[in-house]
Amino acid sequence: MKRSLPLMLLIVTILLQACSASTPPPEIVVTGSTAIASEAVMITPETVPSAVPTLPQAIQIEHVAIPTEGTTDRATAHDNENSLSFETKKVKTGDFLRKNRFERPFTAVDMVYLPDVDIADFSITSDDTFFYIKISLIGLDPETQSLTGSYGVEIDRNADGRAEILLATRPPYNTDFNADSVAVYFDVNSDMGGSSINRPDDYDSDGFETIIYDLSKGVYPEGDPDLAWARLSTYGNLPAIEIAFKKWMFDGGKETFMWSVVSSDAVLDPGLFYFHDHFTAEEAGAANTDDPTYPLKDLAGIDNTCRVPLGFQVIGNEPLGCYVKGGEVEEFDEPSAEGAESTCSQFSELCKRTENSSVLFSVQ
Repeated sequence: MKRSLPLMLLIVTILLQACSASTPPPEIVVTGSTAIASEAVMITPETVPSAVPTLPQAIQIEHVAIPTEGTTDRATAHDNENSLSFETKKVKTGDFLRKNRFERPFTAVDMVYLPDVDIADFSITSDDTFFYIKISLIGLDPETQSLTGSYGVEIDRNADGRAEILLATRPPYNTDFNADSVAVYFDVNSDMGGSSINRPDDYDSDGFETIIYDLSKGVYPEGDPDLAWARLSTYGNLPAIEIAFKKWMFDGGKETFMWSVVSSDAVLDPGLFYFHDHFTAEEAGAANTDDPTYPLKDLAGIDNTCRVPLGFQVIGNEPLGCYVKGGEVEEFDEPSAEGAESTCSQFSELCKRTENSSVLFSVQ
């Protein structure tokens, strides 16, 4: 009897293994992009447990008007740049916090040069449908060998120093125009710049507070998902970002306005315009070693230009305009969302076609 015990134990073990093999192991069933463990039960979209998150449906947009190339040259300007002097970790000129002019293509504290933030030239062309603004940069980001910054255009239609529109890009970029790489912001309450339009003040302005175009959020003017585009381009032998936007924004076809461009190593925050109203000199730091607040601190990695006119001759004292001898003076004017100089009076068609989203998509 003792001799047969091992044999009996062997038989029992084999039977237990056979029973175990008859039950299939749990499998992973994939529905969409979510993996779900189950007990040999096929999970269908209708039977997915409520705890499993559902993915949002992508917004399908069929673009009709796609920009190509500007056929008419309108204006070209040059900005201060630091390609020959960046090793000194300072700028010679062009950085004036009080005037909202920034020449800061360096990192904070360490003052590492950012060639893909340093603006060289900016130009505007047009065709029958679009304006095209090209911003050339001194070079590519050394690590990625690409343009990694955020680039923008400010539009000031009545040349009073209060920009009404900001177009701002976001990476990555490719050589084809892409409507997903740009957003458009509006200053609907017309308080840009506060009471002292082109100098710092403590007015609580909220900048470009309203999103009127951002396909990632499903926001665009009624009937036009083709309002703005961006692409990687070149300007001579320099890399560039090109931003295209529809001309219909300018009511009645009156193509007169002032415009400037901006670049940043971080995504542009529309609520921080104008920057000199949101940073003290001590907080911002300085890019010139002669300034006691040197080096750069909270306001670093940014470059912008003076305002250039299109369609009219400047007098020379336009707030934030390019330098004219004996020109710009300090401008004071209380903000008002009403009246002929308000944003929606100047861009009535654009306001009309975005009024349903102006509250829902305010910048927070």
